[in-house]
Amino acid sequence: MTAMSRPIGVAALAVVAAITGVVDVVTGLGDVGIAGGFLSDHGFGDKINTIMNLVGLALVAVGILGLATGFGLWRGRDWAWLITRLWASVCIVVGVVGVGVSLLSDTLTGTILAAILGAAGPAVAAAVVLWYLYQPHVKAAFGRS
Repeated sequence: MTAMSRPIGVAALAVVAAITGVVDVVTGLGDVGIAGGFLSDHGFGDKINTIMNLVGLALVAVGILGLATGFGLWRGRDWAWLITRLWASVCIVVGVVGVGVSLLSDTLTGTILAAILGAAGPAVAAAVVLWYLYQPHVKAAFGRS
């Protein structure tokens, strides 16, 4: 895919995926560093340290996948289009579940803030991404019709 044939939205998604990937990798490495006592020993205990290590390693893996997806979107790779669709679909499901869980809050303010900011916003953004990926010019850029 050349710069002339790459839709501007795809370029934006590629940049966002790459930035998010870098943030995830750095955050994951930070979790592993703190849990392993490399950055400092906070004395969390073995169970919490193990959980932080696992979460950190998972974040590193997700970050690497995000970087690869950003690169793939930039280059117009079919697999990146598929991964982006999968991520958007997962985000929508998580958002809907998050709205449902926020309804369990005991205060109206907590419910509204959790539903709008914490769950519904990202789900709507993911729905827009998913809609965009199915636009004819975007599908065509990835060799789909």
